Amino acid sequence: MRLMSKISIAMMIIGCGLCLPVAFAQDGTITVSGTVTDSETGELVVGAALYVAAQDIGGITNQYGYYSLTLVGDSVRMVVSHVAYTPQILTYTSQEDLVLDISLVPSTLALEELEVTATAESSLQTTQMSAISIPVKDVENLPSILGETDVLRIIQLLPGVQSGVEGSTGLYVRGGGPDQNLYLLDGTQVYNPSHLFGFLGTFNSDAIKDVRLLKGGFPARYGGRLSSVIDLTMKEGNMKRFTGTGSIGFLASRVTLEGPIKRDRASFLVSARRSYADLLIRPFLPDDEDFGYYFSDLNVKTNVVINPKTESI
Repeated sequence: MRLMSKISIAMMIIGCGLCLPVAFAQDGTITVSGTVTDSETGELVVGAALYVAAQDIGGITNQYGYYSLTLVGDSVRMVVSHVAYTPQILTYTSQEDLVLDISLVPSTLALEELEVTATAESSLQTTQMSAISIPVKDVENLPSILGETDVLRIIQLLPGVQSGVEGSTGLYVRGGGPDQNLYLLDGTQVYNPSHLFGFLGTFNSDAIKDVRLLKGGFPARYGGRLSSVIDLTMKEGNMKRFTGTGSIGFLASRVTLEGPIKRDRASFLVSARRSYADLLIRPFLPDDEDFGYYFSDLNVKTNVVINPKTESI
C-alpha cells in the first residue's frame, strides 16, 4: 500500500513537471515599449500611431511620446506613422521584453483634392469626453494681436467657450467664471495666467508645444476647479543642434534659444519676453515721473534622459 502511494506521488510530480513548460510556452507574450522622437530636433512626438497588423494590436504615444504594446513574441512587423512624418515599417525578432526607441523623419506632402465618404459607426473610441487638443503650429498660423500670438485668445474661439469682457483673455466655459478654470504648465498649476490686467496671456507660444482643453468630465487628478482644465506642455528643447527664434512686435519682443547640453541625452530651452512701452514713453516724460507699467516673463527648461525609461525635467 505504501509502495502504491509513493508511485502515485511520483507520477503526480512528473506530470506537473511536464505540464509547467507547456503552460509557460503557451503564454509567449512580450512587452515592447519606448519613445517616438523627431529625427531632426529630438522632440517627442505626441499621437504617433503604432500598429501590428498580424496581431491586430496597436496604440498611440502619450503626451510624453511614450508607448507600450503587449505582443506575442517571435517575429513582429510594426508600422509607425504620424500625419507630419514619413511612416516607418519595423521588423524585429525577440522572445523577451524589448525597449525600442523610434525616430521619425518629418515629411511635407502636396496632395490633390480628395473626397472621402464613409458610413458612420456608433462604436466608442475613447472614454475622455469634451477634450480638444490644439497644436501650437496651428496657433502660430492664426492672426495675432499687436504681433503677439496668444494661446488663450485662440481658446476663446472654441465651442463652449466665451470671452466675456471685451479685450480680456478670461475664459468663461459653460457658464463658469475665469477663476473656475485650472491652468497647468507641464503639470504645475499657474495661478495668474494673464498680463496687463487680463489683456494678454502669460504663456509664450514659442515655448509651448501642445495645448489641451478639457471642458467637462475631466479625470480625478485635475482637482480644485469646476469649469475647465487648460493643460499646456512645453517643448523639451532641441537635442540635435542649437536653434533660436525671435520677433519684434508693437507691444513686446521675444526671443527663444534651445539646443543640446549633451547630444541626444540632455537639452535646454530658454524663452524670454518683455514689453517696452515704458522705455518708449520715458523720453517724453518729465524727469520726476516714471511710467513703470510693463510686463515680462521667462521660461527655462532642461530635459535630461537618464536612461531609456527615465527622464528628468
